[in-house]
Amino acid sequence: MAILLHLSFRVKDPARSAALYAELLEGRVVDIGPPLDTIGVKGVYFGRNAENELCDQIELWPAGKHWSVSGFLDIDQPAAPFGHFAVESDLPWDELVDLAKKHGVVLAREPRGLPDLVPVIYDHDGNFIELFPPRR
Repeated sequence: MAILLHLSFRVKDPARSAALYAELLEGRVVDIGPPLDTIGVKGVYFGRNAENELCDQIELWPAGKHWSVSGFLDIDQPAAPFGHFAVESDLPWDELVDLAKKHGVVLAREPRGLPDLVPVIYDHDGNFIELFPPRR
């Protein structure tokens, strides 16, 4: 069985995005460590990370950096960065509204093939997170 360890997104401001995701996921912002911290990558640890330090992580990379076999490269920023991930969350709608206002991001309820609409938060760079209700 495979277990998801981390996701990675390029964003304009890794620290700003990390603050949003840490609060949204009830996690914490971390410095990833060498060599990623040397180029400004920020991390968010959440969920089962306390039980498995390699699990449930997000890496937020500066938009102009790329990893290659020969090391870090400067790249032209893509015109429209896009990524998303989904989590199970029981955060109430009212708390999501407050969180979206606090961070200046868009919150919506959208169809995702379920009987009910799913909360979706769009970050500062156009990426989004789907917050599926817990399965009972």
